[in-house]
Amino acid sequence: MGDHKKYILNRLSELTGVDIFCQADETLSSYQRNSELNPIFRNSQLRERLMKEAAAQKLPLLHKEEDSIYFICVRSEGQYYFAGPLSLGALNKVELHKYYKRYGIHTDKEKILKRFQFSEVMDIAQIMDAVLNENTTEDMELAKVNHLAAGAEELEAQEKIIYEIKKDEENAYHHTYQEERQLLDCVREGRVEDALHFTRTMDGDIGKLSGKVLNQWRNTAIVGITLCTRAAIEGGISPAAAYQLSDFYISKCDSCQDIAQMIRYRNSAVEKLASEVKRKLEQKHTSSYVEQCRDYVQKHYREKIYLDDIADTLGVSASYLSRLFSKETGERLQDYITRVRIERAANLLTYSNESLSKIAEYVNFPSQSYFGKVFREQKQLSPRKYREVHKPKEF
Repeated sequence: MGDHKKYILNRLSELTGVDIFCQADETLSSYQRNSELNPIFRNSQLRERLMKEAAAQKLPLLHKEEDSIYFICVRSEGQYYFAGPLSLGALNKVELHKYYKRYGIHTDKEKILKRFQFSEVMDIAQIMDAVLNENTTEDMELAKVNHLAAGAEELEAQEKIIYEIKKDEENAYHHTYQEERQLLDCVREGRVEDALHFTRTMDGDIGKLSGKVLNQWRNTAIVGITLCTRAAIEGGISPAAAYQLSDFYISKCDSCQDIAQMIRYRNSAVEKLASEVKRKLEQKHTSSYVEQCRDYVQKHYREKIYLDDIADTLGVSASYLSRLFSKETGERLQDYITRVRIERAANLLTYSNESLSKIAEYVNFPSQSYFGKVFREQKQLSPRKYREVHKPKEF
């Protein structure tokens, strides 16, 4: 199968929150991570049953298990593609436990299944068929082939009534503790791509935090950034740097009125926090004194910074701290302070309209001319030219 089709199936899996697999000869591959808890992955008898039923018809198979749970199977060029489970009902705890037990999934791995409308099950099957076989199938035709046409409309109406009756906090979806820990572990360990994957995957299954959709996503984004910030600090980022990142993106989410943009801000925060941890882990290990020294500079770069003040704060001698910092980082402390100030100035040149003189004063350079000289040495561009090159169009 071509990369284009694989990409679409990957995105379909992330968008819907449904696991998708491919059986080619004796090899089973998946289009998402952590699929080992899926019945399709764990149970070869289930796969064989689905393949046998799918082989007997031209259109996608909609296979109904117990508890109103569906599995999809689409045949294409001698290979079989599975999707599921898709639950039409809001299972109570007893029904959920029975479902997991049937497939040998341990109790501590259980989580409430995401609920689908019958029409959504049909949509996913039709999209898979269109991608894999370039077929377009009408709803009633697909329902008829799978012997579902007679009660399809009645079933969906009944589902809506049952859902409204059972829509209480006990049955509302919440991420399992394990899922949340997986995301936070990714940030803490600097695994950028995995962190973004878990973030996107969990979006489809958020618990209800607000009655309004916009507020729901705003709360979700802010909580996610806050938790990932703590994980990044545990991963080695200085609190000052982590909170500076999180404060910026939380403020953007707080004022944002567009859900898509809000999700992008949240994803950017997760990506940057995880990236900072990754960069930190790739650096040579440094002592806690050096880390505290860096943290002090991050907090006080706008002020005059004296080595003696930092040393007094850490409870060590100035000469010892100076030697230790140079030995472990390969950089003089004063050079590090200057580099931090230049990076902050570069951000201001890019994302603000403040004058060069005000920016120089803000990051504590004694004069604009000296600021320009040092900036040019580090960035190979004058401050004015740097602004011209890097300022976004919207400014």
